[in-house]
Amino acid sequence: MSSSLVHGSHRVRNRLLIGFGLLGSLAAGIIAAERPDGASAAPSTGYSVVVISGDGMGPAQRTATQLAKYGYKTQPMDALPEGGLLKTNSVLPVTDSAAGATAMGTGHKVKNNQAGLAPNGKKLYNLVEQANDLGKSTGLVEDHDVTNATMMGFAAHVKNRDNKAQAARQYLNETHPDVIFGGGEEVWYPEGHPGKIPDVISDDKSTGRENLVKEAKQKGYQYAWNRKTLDELTGPQALTLVQDDAYIRGHEIKGYKKDEDPNFVPEPKLLEKALEILGQNPEGFFVAVDVDELDDAGHEHDGKTIIQSGQIVNKLVQVVEAYRESNPNVLLVVTADHETGGMTIETPAMKSTNSGPDGSVPDYGTPQNLPLPGGKTPPRSGPFKVHGKDAMFKVDWTTPGHTGLMVPVTAVGPGAERFSGVHPNTFVHTVASDVLNGNP
Repeated sequence: MSSSLVHGSHRVRNRLLIGFGLLGSLAAGIIAAERPDGASAAPSTGYSVVVISGDGMGPAQRTATQLAKYGYKTQPMDALPEGGLLKTNSVLPVTDSAAGATAMGTGHKVKNNQAGLAPNGKKLYNLVEQANDLGKSTGLVEDHDVTNATMMGFAAHVKNRDNKAQAARQYLNETHPDVIFGGGEEVWYPEGHPGKIPDVISDDKSTGRENLVKEAKQKGYQYAWNRKTLDELTGPQALTLVQDDAYIRGHEIKGYKKDEDPNFVPEPKLLEKALEILGQNPEGFFVAVDVDELDDAGHEHDGKTIIQSGQIVNKLVQVVEAYRESNPNVLLVVTADHETGGMTIETPAMKSTNSGPDGSVPDYGTPQNLPLPGGKTPPRSGPFKVHGKDAMFKVDWTTPGHTGLMVPVTAVGPGAERFSGVHPNTFVHTVASDVLNGNP
């Protein structure tokens, strides 16, 4: 079956189900999330929404990136004209990524560790499903495994965020993102299958029970696994599984260089291709984008990688802003699911608190992120040079886990002005849903 036929069939099916009020079973006996009244009633407007989540990116993470890369000038993610703060709590004061993304993706506060499910287990209608029902295209773009907790919150319904294979099956059979770009190929291939990316460490080995890549191709998805095959994608549906967490892979594998890895594709390049494919639909699109390595760096108290990953967020913003020059009906929202590490910015003369991380960086040789005696600063926490200035700063930490801090949100495009002020994280869903329905 051609990809265009598959692409259209699930949308026609969804519209028929809603039009006749039938919220029963979908194909293969899968039960869909309950659609709100009138979910697909609005006429198409061509409006699109891009949500970029810097996983674990609080105020200090954004500030450190700005200082190191732009000095005292405003960085791209903070130069967006509208902004405010989001309260990040789930049903608990401190959220995890699954609940945080679910709040943004469905508009509901839920239990930690669950994605796309209400506390009572009911499936929650997400932005991917809504956009599909409106005839728009949909996508997921991720630097870590594309079945991680954040992506699940926008496009899956799972009781436990570790159920990655279940999320992958739901992508293909239930929620139908048109573009699925990221890492984690080991989830998509059955145990013992070599996949397309060489297995170097144990985490690289396939762990699935079925060949979901084969199933995706049978459903009409084009498949890519490196830079060359990504460039060849034309859509309208595409699955890309490339090197996972390439920026921090060198922490585990001595001598690894991402730019020499043919299976590494920079996330801004993934987003460019995603916009190229999704933008073919005149009805518009929704895409969720996540930079997960910020969260890894926060857990590991790795200020160097925080800055490196924060700059990826800036480059993603630049990709979308370039796209918006000829497509102004795109709302861009840049925020985070939570803050990680209790990070702050200090002068190098201040003693470090010596709060310990949850792992060593690197895993081999002498760790550079562990607390040092006398309040000395670990190398991965600085000092760092302020770009273009004769000044230095360092970062410090209070926890290896998440915090309940509010996170910044910046935005541009239709409805962006609504983010001014302080809002719950569910407000991302409120605005995105309105824009997709043509009511910015």
